[in-house]
Amino acid sequence: MPPHLTSFLVGFLSLATETIWVRTYAFANQSTPTAIAIVLGVYLIGIAVGAAIGGRICRTATDLRQVAATAILTASLIVAATPMLIVTLPPMKLVLILLILAPALLMSVCFPICHHLGTDLTRSGIGKSLSRVYAANILGSVIGPLFANFVVLNAVTTQLAFVLVGTAGMIVAAIMAIRANHEPALRHGSLASVALGIALVFQFSTPQVSQGHDNQLISRLSAVADPIRHVVESRQGIIVAYKDDAKGDIIFGGNVYDGRTNLDPRLNSNGLNRLAVLQAIAPNPRRVLIIGLSVGSWQHVIGGFPGVERMDVVEINPGYVELARNYDAQNKAVHDPRVNLIVGDGRKYLRQHPDQKYDLVLMNTTWHWRMYISLLLSEEFMSLIKQHMTPEAVLAFNTTESVDALKTAATVFPHAYRYDNFAIAGLTDWRPRLSGDAAIAALRSIAPNGQPMFKPQDGDVIESYLRPDRIKTLAEVETRAGRAGEVITDRNLITEYRYGRF
Repeated sequence: MPPHLTSFLVGFLSLATETIWVRTYAFANQSTPTAIAIVLGVYLIGIAVGAAIGGRICRTATDLRQVAATAILTASLIVAATPMLIVTLPPMKLVLILLILAPALLMSVCFPICHHLGTDLTRSGIGKSLSRVYAANILGSVIGPLFANFVVLNAVTTQLAFVLVGTAGMIVAAIMAIRANHEPALRHGSLASVALGIALVFQFSTPQVSQGHDNQLISRLSAVADPIRHVVESRQGIIVAYKDDAKGDIIFGGNVYDGRTNLDPRLNSNGLNRLAVLQAIAPNPRRVLIIGLSVGSWQHVIGGFPGVERMDVVEINPGYVELARNYDAQNKAVHDPRVNLIVGDGRKYLRQHPDQKYDLVLMNTTWHWRMYISLLLSEEFMSLIKQHMTPEAVLAFNTTESVDALKTAATVFPHAYRYDNFAIAGLTDWRPRLSGDAAIAALRSIAPNGQPMFKPQDGDVIESYLRPDRIKTLAEVETRAGRAGEVITDRNLITEYRYGRF
């Protein structure tokens, strides 16, 4: 196999594997922003060490093509066996890091070998031949992540992606061994490895929407020990629904809590009160914007507000739509004829529709320490939302107890207060609207699918929803936090790093 083609394939396979590892390690570490940095750091160390070893081999080995084929074969075996190794070995971070490091190191051994074999040492050819090998590696390193993310992970599960990329590498190693007429042991070993890879394909092949026990890798890395009911994987992420027949199934996105399927306001296991009070705060909203669908429980409640004519729902992960199909009420909410479902980015949608105005904006935000959350909690994004709100509208979102999220809302809006862990912000003071008979009547008017949310005997539940002690000012939240809140911006990323979870 020509050295520049080998260089291309090494870059392709190595960076495709890194892309799958970013997804896997981030999931295992509950989507903290440091996860990507750890994978990248480990890969860079592997590349550096592997290249150094490859350089020494070039000065001593007699058959460099055999060394390259052996390195690619060994690395690919590890990649293909990664799901099996994770499932069987102790779930320790060190195990994952070693599984990341080993293929990166072995693949990088081949890079100096490709240069050694592919460089023309004549004065006229050295620059051209060297650049071809280097350019081929860069091209493979660019195409590999794109192929892994937009093709492989868009079509198969994470566990199968490891196996497919690993098997592809073993096929490359087998071709190299056969074409170079290497020792029989290497030829036979590479062919046997390809057969093993094909067997692993069957072992770890499962639909992207599956039952929990079928997806062995995700089951092993899940943060919750409860039985899994559904796993939904897509290019945009991994969603897991855990069984809980008593309080409603628990939904985890990116391995962190994302809500429940419960719709009983008396049970209230997923904080439905935070949604119900919005009917009193922003009564009878005509146009509603919901950023973040999750499983659709919140949308089910908002759809029961009197007067709602249109709900624009922006969700970046289409997997939630697939998950909602498994729950009758949520599925009906997602397919409500008033719903305009947009699969994409909320900021992009608002910028593309500058004239849209809403009476209520609800953001189903995730934990304030997760990667990329600043894009939803930042001053810039809240200012953009403000431009799309009518004078009496409110913005409501989950602060997940972040004082900085409430501080940012209070910077953008003249009135921003916390109800439980929700920030509710607007141009007018909404707090008086949660008292009196009008507020009680507003909550009793909520009727998803034409069925009243509250029963006649639920007066005590409604009164508990409207308790004034649920409302906190920024000063009160800062006192409880023990520090002043800071404004989140697109650039400072303070909730992800300075005050984040590591």
